[in-house]
Amino acid sequence: MGLVGLAGMWLFSVVPSPRAHAAEAKQGDEIFFELKIRPILAGTCFRCHGGEKESGKLRVDSRAALVKGGASGPAIVPGAPDKSLLIQAIGHADPELKMPPDKRLPDAVVADFSAWVKRGAPWPKKTARFQYRQSHWAFEPVRPTSPPQDPSGWAEQPIDRFVAAGLRGQRLRPAAEADKRVLLRRLTFDLIGLPPTPDETSAFLADDSLGAYAKVVERMLASPRYGERWGRHWMDVVRYADTAGDNADYPVPEARHYRDYIIDSFNADKPYDEFVREQLAGDILAKRGAPDRYAERLIATGFLALSRRYATAPYELWHLTLEDTIETTGRTFLGLTVRCARCHDHKFDPVTQEDYYALYGIFASTQFPWAGGEEFFSMKRPREHFVAALPAAEAAPRLRAHQQRIDAVRAEQDRLKKGPLAEKIVQLNERIQEDARLIQLVEAGGVSAADVRAETVALEGQRATASQQLQVALGRCSAQLHDLQKTNLPGDLPGAYAVQDGTPVDAYLHIRGEVDQRGPIVKRGVPKFLAGTRPLDLSAGGSGRLQLAEWLTRPENPLTARVMVNRLWQHHFGKGIVATPSNFGTRGEVPTHPGLLDWLAGRFVASGWSVKAMHREIVQSKTYRLAAAEDDAGLAVDPGNRWYWRHDRRRLDAEAIRDTMLQVAGNLDLRRPGAHPFPPMDQWRWTQHAPFKAVYPSNHRSVYLMTQRIQRHPYLALFDGPDTNTTTARRGSSTVPQQALFLMNNPFVKTQAEGLARRLLAGATEPARRIELAHQLAWSRPAKPAEVAKGIGYIEAYKRDLARAGARGDGLEVEAWTSYARVLLSANEFVYVD
Repeated sequence: MGLVGLAGMWLFSVVPSPRAHAAEAKQGDEIFFELKIRPILAGTCFRCHGGEKESGKLRVDSRAALVKGGASGPAIVPGAPDKSLLIQAIGHADPELKMPPDKRLPDAVVADFSAWVKRGAPWPKKTARFQYRQSHWAFEPVRPTSPPQDPSGWAEQPIDRFVAAGLRGQRLRPAAEADKRVLLRRLTFDLIGLPPTPDETSAFLADDSLGAYAKVVERMLASPRYGERWGRHWMDVVRYADTAGDNADYPVPEARHYRDYIIDSFNADKPYDEFVREQLAGDILAKRGAPDRYAERLIATGFLALSRRYATAPYELWHLTLEDTIETTGRTFLGLTVRCARCHDHKFDPVTQEDYYALYGIFASTQFPWAGGEEFFSMKRPREHFVAALPAAEAAPRLRAHQQRIDAVRAEQDRLKKGPLAEKIVQLNERIQEDARLIQLVEAGGVSAADVRAETVALEGQRATASQQLQVALGRCSAQLHDLQKTNLPGDLPGAYAVQDGTPVDAYLHIRGEVDQRGPIVKRGVPKFLAGTRPLDLSAGGSGRLQLAEWLTRPENPLTARVMVNRLWQHHFGKGIVATPSNFGTRGEVPTHPGLLDWLAGRFVASGWSVKAMHREIVQSKTYRLAAAEDDAGLAVDPGNRWYWRHDRRRLDAEAIRDTMLQVAGNLDLRRPGAHPFPPMDQWRWTQHAPFKAVYPSNHRSVYLMTQRIQRHPYLALFDGPDTNTTTARRGSSTVPQQALFLMNNPFVKTQAEGLARRLLAGATEPARRIELAHQLAWSRPAKPAEVAKGIGYIEAYKRDLARAGARGDGLEVEAWTSYARVLLSANEFVYVD
C-alpha cells in the first residue's frame, strides 16, 4: 500500500464523526464559560446584579436573565456582541453606561465576553452536565458481580477468576507460584512490616499441611504488629503529625492518642463503617454510648482536630483549615478531590460550589481545638478547647474545681491590686508628689530644701520596696494562672485533641473562594449528585457530622467501600485496581478490573466491613502468591504488570527498612512508648522565626516516631515518608545518592550493624555458621556456598587491615563483623521484597 493509501486509512480512522464534533464543541463551550465567563459574573457583576441587589433591574445569574435584560433593554443578543449592551458596558464604550463603573475590565476579559456572546452565549445546564457525569463508573451503584469462569482451571478463588479473565484478554500467562520462603517474607512484611524470624521460616518450611499458609496468615493478623503496620498506612491518608502546622508548628502531645486509636482499631478489626463514623463524629457517639468507650470515640475525632493550622493567631485563616478538613475527608473516604470547588464548580467532577459550602457549614458548626501560639508563655494566647476525655458527669466536678482555682487566683490578683500594699504605694506616690511641689516652692524662695529631699529619698525607697513586694505577689499569681491554664484542662483530668459540636450554622458561599466576598447562604449537606434518595436529616440540630458519617457508610454509597478495598489491594500489590487511590473522579484512572473491584466492595460490606476478612481474601488468592518472575513475553505485552501476571518486586518503605534494621540487630523495642519527650510547657517559647524543631531518637517501631508538619523527619523524608501537611494516597519510591550515603555513614546504621555483629558473634563460633545466621536474619534465606566463602574472605581481609592499623583484641573481631553486617544491611536484597 502506498503512502496515499496509508494516509487515507489514517484519516478515516481518526477523524471524528459530526456527532463527536458537536460533543467536543459543546464541551469546549462549557469549559470556556466555566474558566472565562462565570468567575467574572460571580466575582464582579453579581454583587450589584444578583442576590438581594438588582441595579437597573438587571440580573446576571442566568442566560435568560441576561437576554431579558433590565431597564435599558436586553443585556446580550446571542451571536451579536456588537448589539449587546453588556459588551458595550464592560468595554466602557458609552460614558453613560459603564460596568463596573469605577474601573474598566481588562481588554482580555472584554474579548472573552465578546467571543462568548458571538458563540451564542452558551450557558451550561448543570443538571444536564451532572447527568452526564453520573454515568462515570465510580458514581454508579456497586453492582452484584459474579466471578467469571476460568476454562483453563488455573484460578482457585473468585479473585483469581477475575484476574484470569483479564490475563486471557491480554493473552498473558501467569507466573509460577512463589516458593514458600519468598512467600513468607512477602506476607510477613505486608501484614506486620517486619521480616520473619529464622525460627518462623523453619517452622513454615517444615509444615507440609494444607492449612500451613492459612495458619501463618491468622498468626500475622492476630499480632499486635499488624495494627502498627496497617495503622501507618492509614496515618498517611489522614495526614497524621504530632504538631499543629502553624507558623511556630506547636507540638500537640495529645495527638499520639489518635495514633494509638488507629493502631488499636486495626488490631481489633473494628468494622470500617464504625471506624469512619467515629473519626467524623466520635464525640457525638461518645455521649450516646457506653461510658467505657467514651474516651476512645472522642479521641477518634483527632482525624478532624489534626486539620492543618495556618498563620499565628488562634483560628487565623480558618477557611484554609476547613478547606484542609473538607479535602482530606473527600479524598480519604470518597476518593474525590473537593478543594477546587471552594472557588468555582469542579471543572471535571459534578461537585459544585454549593456542595463545597454545604460541607463547609458542617465543619464550621464544629468546635476545633487550638494548640497554642507565639504568645503561649505570656498566656495571652493559651491553648483552647481541648476536650476532657471523660464523660461529662465525671469530668464536671473536676472542671468546676479547676475553674474555682482559677477564679480564686484571679480574685487574689484583684485583692492584691486593691490591697494594703497597693494602697501604700498610692499614698507614697501622693506624699512624693507633695514633697516635689514643696521643694519647688522652698527653693524658689531661696531656701534650702535638703530635709525635704532627704524625706523624698526615704519615701521612694519605701515605694520601691512595696512595689517589689506587690510584683512578687502578683507574679506568683500569674505563675499559678499559667500553670492552671497552660494545658486548657486540670492536671488530673485526661484530655484529648478532639472536636466537639459548636453552634450550628449554614455557611455563606465565598465568591471565588474569597472569604470576605459573601454569596448566598448554603444549607449544610452532602454533594447533591451523590446524595441518593435519602437526604440528610438535620432536623435534630447539631453540626451534621454524625449524619454525614452515617451517609458515608450507607451500603448504597457507591464510593466508600470501593475506595477502602482499593487501598487494601494497593498495599498488597504496590498499586491499586484504581491507580489513583484518592481520586475516583473523572480525572482519576479507570479500574483495570472493575468487576473485581465491585466484587471486593460487595464482600467488604457483606463481611460486616471487616478489614481482616479482606486481607484473607487477597493474600490467600493465587494471584497474590505468584512469583516476582521475569518473562520476556509478559514484559513485551504488559511491562507495568497492570494485569497481575506476576508479583511486583518492591522496595520496603522507610518504616520497614528502619524497623528491620532494629530487629535484626536485636535492638527493636516492641513496647508501645509513652508520651514524646517534648520540653515542659513552661519552656514553650517558639515563634514563627524560631519554630519548634526536634528529632527524638528511639528504638521503638517507626510508627511511633514524633513527626512534624513544618520540619520533616530527616530519615523518613529521605526514604519517601509521607508529607504530613496533606493526605498521602501513595508514596513514591525514589533512588537518590543521599540514601546510599545514609546507609554508609549514618550513626544509626553503624549502631544496628554493630548490634547484628554482636548477635552473630554470640550466636555461633564458626565464621561459616555466623555468615549463615547473618543471611537468615537479614535476608530470610540461607547463604549460598559462594557467599559463605566470599564472606569469610572479606572478614579475614578486614581483620588483617585492622591489625596493620594497630587494632587488637576483641575490638578487632567486632569491628570486622560490623563491617560485614553493614554490607548485608545496605544490600538490595535487604531493602527489597519479591
